[in-house]
Amino acid sequence: MSEKISVNCQAKLSEAITCLTTMYRDKKFVVVSLRPGKDRTLDQNSLWHGMYKRISQMTQIGEPDDARRYCKLHFGVQILLNEDAGFQAEWYRVMRHLPYETKLAMMGECHLFGPDGFPVTSLFNRAQGVQYTDRMSAYFTGQGVVFTDLLGEVAA
Repeated sequence: MSEKISVNCQAKLSEAITCLTTMYRDKKFVVVSLRPGKDRTLDQNSLWHGMYKRISQMTQIGEPDDARRYCKLHFGVQILLNEDAGFQAEWYRVMRHLPYETKLAMMGECHLFGPDGFPVTSLFNRAQGVQYTDRMSAYFTGQGVVFTDLLGEVAA
């Protein structure tokens, strides 16, 4: 049983303390890991899904899931290849030799990696998530896709 709680208000702090107390009382051994900062946010995930939808509406790429697979492969993988030596080594060992269509398909729901597909965006930190957003925006804006309303909501 693993629990992850982001503490950003007094109520969440109380929830975390209660959870820790309950686990300790029940199990007597608890591993706690703390760090300051934010995870890749729900806002970021929501923005990406909105962008995938917009891409699917304004291009011939297909459905939002097709846009998601495309973006993960073309933008997300490149970010991780550039910034994560471990990811790069494993990608080159396991995935590089596969045909493009197979890699693209594996970015979405599949039996091997589950409903989210090959892990890419789930490995991002916040800065990598911002890069991913910027790369998607720059590329698809050049294709005529308009994101100003979506990106404006995040900035507000």
